[in-house]
Parts: sequence; C-alpha cells; structure tokens
Amino acid sequence: MILKKKLLYVSFILVALSFSISPTFANPPDSGPVRQSENTKLKNGINVILDLDPSSLLTAIQIWISVGSVDEDETNSGISHFIEHTIFKGTKTKTQKEIAPEIEKYGGIINAATSKDYTFFYTLITSSNSLKALEILSDVVLNPEFPEQEVEKERQVVIEEIKRKDDNPQSQLFEEFYSQVYRESPYASRVIGNEDIILGLKRVDLLAFHNKFYTSNNIFVVVTGNFDRDKVLELVEKYFGGLQKGKKPKNKLLMYRPKYKKEHAKKIIKRDVAQGYVIMGFPAASINSDEQYSLDLASYILGAGRACRLNKRLVEQSKLALSVSCSFSSKKGPGLFNVYGVCDPEKAPELSNRILLELLDLSINLVSEEELNRAKTLLLRDKLYERQTPDGRAGELGFYMVLGNGAISEDYVSKVKEVKAKDIKKVISKYLVFPNMPTVIMTP
Repeated sequence: MILKKKLLYVSFILVALSFSISPTFANPPDSGPVRQSENTKLKNGINVILDLDPSSLLTAIQIWISVGSVDEDETNSGISHFIEHTIFKGTKTKTQKEIAPEIEKYGGIINAATSKDYTFFYTLITSSNSLKALEILSDVVLNPEFPEQEVEKERQVVIEEIKRKDDNPQSQLFEEFYSQVYRESPYASRVIGNEDIILGLKRVDLLAFHNKFYTSNNIFVVVTGNFDRDKVLELVEKYFGGLQKGKKPKNKLLMYRPKYKKEHAKKIIKRDVAQGYVIMGFPAASINSDEQYSLDLASYILGAGRACRLNKRLVEQSKLALSVSCSFSSKKGPGLFNVYGVCDPEKAPELSNRILLELLDLSINLVSEEELNRAKTLLLRDKLYERQTPDGRAGELGFYMVLGNGAISEDYVSKVKEVKAKDIKKVISKYLVFPNMPTVIMTP
C-alpha cells in the first residue's frame, strides 16, 4: 500500500510537471559558417588538423595526447598531471627560460591541461610568430629533459595543489560524485593523483611514461587561425615525422554499466560550508554515439538559461534551490550526465528528490516543440561562440579528435537539428538510473 501511494504521488507530480508552460522560440539558427578543416596524416600516423582563417590576427597551436588519468594504475596515479607540470622545465636544447618567457616575448601564451581521457598543450600567439611558437611547443612536448631539480620543485607544487583540493569542499563533492558514478572504473580516479604516489614518482618514471605514450599513434596536432599552411606542414613533418609508433591506451570503458545498489546510491557529507550542495547523475553515451546530441539538448532543456525547467521550477517557483545547473560531458567511455544544485542546507534532501522527479518527467513525457527549439537555439549559440576564436576552434577540433570521433565537429549542427522530442525521451529513459541514482549531498 505504501509503495502504491508513493507511485501515485510520483505520477501526480509528473503529470503536473508536464503541463508547465514553455516560452516560444524561433527555429534554431545555424552556428555560422563552418570552414572545412583539413585533416592530414603523416606517414607515422600523426593526425594534423589545419583550419585556416586568413582574417584572423592570431594562430592557435595545440598538441593533444591520447593519454590521461584513466591510463594510469595504482602505482603511478597522477603521473599524467605531474608530467604536464614538469614538461615546461626544459628540453634537450632549451632551458626553462627559453620556453614560456620566449613565447611571451612574442606576445603569446603557453600552457597545458590534463583530463581523465587526454593531456593537451597549447599556445596562442600573433600570426607573424606562429612558426616560432610551433617550434617551441613541439620541442617541449617531444623532448622534455625533466631536470631532477625541477622535478623536485614541481613535486612540491603538485602536492600543495592536492592539499588545496583536499581542503576545498567543492572539489571533495565532485570527486566523491565521480567515485559514486564510476565505481570500479578508471574514471573514478583523481586526475591530480594522491600525495603518497606523487612522493614516490622519480624522474625515470616520468621519462618511461612519456616514452610509452607520447608516440605517433597517440598525438594530434591542431593549428587554427592565420598561418602559412605549407610552412606549418613542413615544420610539423620536420618535428613529428620521425616519431615512432607506441602503445595505444586500451579503452576499458566502453561497456561500463554498473549496478547501483540502494545502500550506495546516496552519500551525505558533512563539511564546514554555509550552504547545501546536491549533485546527482548517471553514466550515459560515449563520444561515438549519436545519442550525445540528445543528451546535450536534454541538459539544456533542464539547465540552460533562466527559462530552463530546473530554474523555473526549483529556483523561481518552489524556492527549493538558490541555483541549479545541468550538463552532459562527452568521454571516450560513457559520458556523464549530471545535475548540480545549491540550496539552504535543510532543503538539500528535498531538492535531490525533486531533481529526480524532473529527470523522470523527461523520461516519460515529450518535451514541447517550443522547449526543444529553445534548447537548440541556445546550444548552437554556444557552439557559434566557441568557434569565433582560433583557440576555441582548435579546442573543439582537438577534443573530438583525441576522443576518437573527429567528424563531430563538421556534423554537430546538422545532428542537433535532427533531434526530435521522442529522442530526448528515449535517451533519458535509457540511461536514467532510478531509484538508486548516484547522489552526493554536502551540508554543514
């Protein structure tokens, strides 16, 4: 009887939610002209992606490596990130002072980032100095010296970064959430690693990992903006053409679909915070599935802009949340669909329940054409903004290539426009974890 009452209550809420009024939106616009990028493969397998824009005053150069924290194990967790830190400290021909300061002298920036799926290195510079920047960045990525003294300095920098994250409630919240969603998967591990492991890593470990994975079959070179195409290709061949093939990381994540038990579904963390935080979600489609377009749109229907469902219903109407957002993150393996909310501490349990009901609604009832068009408009607007700068365009091209589906960049707009209301319902119904959805709540 109690179960029937609960189901009737849920049904009532879902029917009520389905009658919410959505604003009227025009048909979604194009995301602007898409230049046909040129994809060249060197004889040793390195992919070179060129996207020339003669009107730009800048050139973006990015080198993407298909290796990240998912390719590590319990003996070297955090090594990808550690290498990212130490790689700028000198090469076989350049000192540290001849790298970042040299780029800055020409008005550019140089930096790097590490993810669970990849590591990438980038520079943005005035077009007249693009060839010099390509030479420096290539040398940094391919020929790091990892000087002992600099490794020790960066070890302390990384350990301090780990301590800051451990002291940061938001970092704890998201790391615990990843552990809940991706239990027994490499995605559950921290990109930054753990202090004990970082303390034990030696220069020889960094060199061995670099030699193993920074190879021709794992590297993607992306150049966008204004540049001399022929000279860039000539230099890429010069710097990268002699690189040997190596070990390609195995994708152990494609079939990941855990069973979530009730006792593991919801975790409550007590921390010294002023507000309540709720994050919940589930693993979904990988980068190679067309379902990702429906998932992107579902996240916009729920969480993009002031007129989205979650803001209207949970912030403005019910006053349950102070803010709420939703996102879908594409990955080599199962992507992550999640909802994140901030609220008064005493409202956190109820907020998590209402978020679950909103997701159930999306899996049962068709969204209106107005809502769908609104989501498409906002999503394609953001794609347009992303493509307006050389570094934004390079980031898009490199991201999809390193994850294994470079065609997305050219097909994204048409694929999004093809999505129907029934596709949204179908994809959420397929991946939604109910009732034991991974949830983490943090309160004082």
